[in-house]
Amino acid sequence: MSENYCKVLIVEDEFIMRQGMKHMLEWEKEGFTIIGEATNGQEALELINKLKPNIVISDIVMPIINGVDFCKIVQEKYPNLQIIILSSYDNFEYVKDTLLNGAVDYILKPTLNPNQLLLTLKKAVDRIPGLELVRNEDIYYNNLIERYLLGFDSKLEINKFINIFPNTCFRIFGIDLKYLVGRNKEVIRKLKTRIQEYFLINKISNYLELIINDGVLIYIINYKISQDKDMIKQIKEYTEKNLIIDENMLFVITEKFEKLDKIKKIYDEKFISYLSEKFYNKDNFLLNTESVEIKEKISKFNSNKFYDLLKGKEFNKAIDMIYEYVVYSIKLKMEEYKLKNLVKNLLYNFIVSLEAYDIETEELRQDYFKKIDGVKYSQDFIDEIDNILFNLKDIISKSVNVEEERIKEILEYINSNYNKALDLGNISKVFNFNYYYLSFYFNNHCKEGFSEYLNKVRIEKACDLLKENKYYVSEISSMVGYSDHSYFCRVFKKITGYTPSSYRRLNIIKGVLSK
Repeated sequence: MSENYCKVLIVEDEFIMRQGMKHMLEWEKEGFTIIGEATNGQEALELINKLKPNIVISDIVMPIINGVDFCKIVQEKYPNLQIIILSSYDNFEYVKDTLLNGAVDYILKPTLNPNQLLLTLKKAVDRIPGLELVRNEDIYYNNLIERYLLGFDSKLEINKFINIFPNTCFRIFGIDLKYLVGRNKEVIRKLKTRIQEYFLINKISNYLELIINDGVLIYIINYKISQDKDMIKQIKEYTEKNLIIDENMLFVITEKFEKLDKIKKIYDEKFISYLSEKFYNKDNFLLNTESVEIKEKISKFNSNKFYDLLKGKEFNKAIDMIYEYVVYSIKLKMEEYKLKNLVKNLLYNFIVSLEAYDIETEELRQDYFKKIDGVKYSQDFIDEIDNILFNLKDIISKSVNVEEERIKEILEYINSNYNKALDLGNISKVFNFNYYYLSFYFNNHCKEGFSEYLNKVRIEKACDLLKENKYYVSEISSMVGYSDHSYFCRVFKKITGYTPSSYRRLNIIKGVLSK
């Protein structure tokens, strides 16, 4: 790169703002290049020392070191470095301080546009002795393609690429660099060198190399249609032999296309969406999307049915639903992150429903989620989910079913001791049982709370005693557990629709008529 090429560092904590500036200009066409990005002043100082930029575009409001302090430090340590400040309307007092500390100019974020940015950059260049803007053709063409692929330009002027791409056949070849451990720069450099060696060996001179969004390495290859069959075979062999640095790598090569203006459609539909499919390609390192079938639309998981099963404590049926949907989704190749997130969400709700059984749910959740996140391939994912669900069934058989048996004992206790002073707290202590689960059980299984359930049992017993016609109503009230006779009468009428005396007379009349 020419020493007169103007190097720019962007310092901005908002990712969208950084991306917007990166694609606002055809930087290389204008003689500039972005050599780095920082999210705060401290990070920027480290990059300045390492990358030696000519111009820094810096936000005024940043974490760790704000724009004003950043300008002061830069002016002291790097007096020849030019700073352009980004500001909102309400930061003008700070802007004045930065201008006093050597900033070239400021730009208001809400009104930022390409012309204004370019004029301000050139104003900064004028303050750098001996710097003349030059043009880098290769980077310029790369930038045109990148802007088009990312949607910053709605049209690609293909006439500009006639000399670069003279042939009629194109393919996109590339890899998502996140699959390289830590995106190690040295590893990436070696990978790019080996790919370039392939093009050199096979005399393919018509290609462009791009890194999209700092993460996706792609090559746009242009060749004669007669070379197509041999090239695909060569790329496959070369990839497997020379490019596989890590077992998790997956290269993708698209179907061929004849016109460069189709590149965005191919990129969107036949390239970018397949980069993350190593999950379904454990033993495959090159995926040719030409041979991939169109994906079938995946039906949504029936969440309503699932939550109804949990509410009704039909845990084994809920577990079966999870397993069946995992198998179905993997068969149709649901995206890995969507599948994992869905399963984790279902397991989370399942585990929450077990909290009432005194099960250590947080420990379960952490263990299951860690195992799910650690699975790399679809075959292993099904096995792991099978193990998790088997474990849950085991927990249910040992804990939940035991709890249900104890619930039956508690109901029998209530039916036998209805005439005593009973409340939920005392019963929980007698049985050493979880108070909240017992309350939850009555509300969700008996269609009534504990008090309503106890009243129902007592009134049923009172009805039997009234039919016998042996005791006064006041005696019956006490016999079924009510110390307050008037309260007994109110509860009796609420449940049966009659007063105790009316109920007795009605049954006496029925008895006479039946004779």
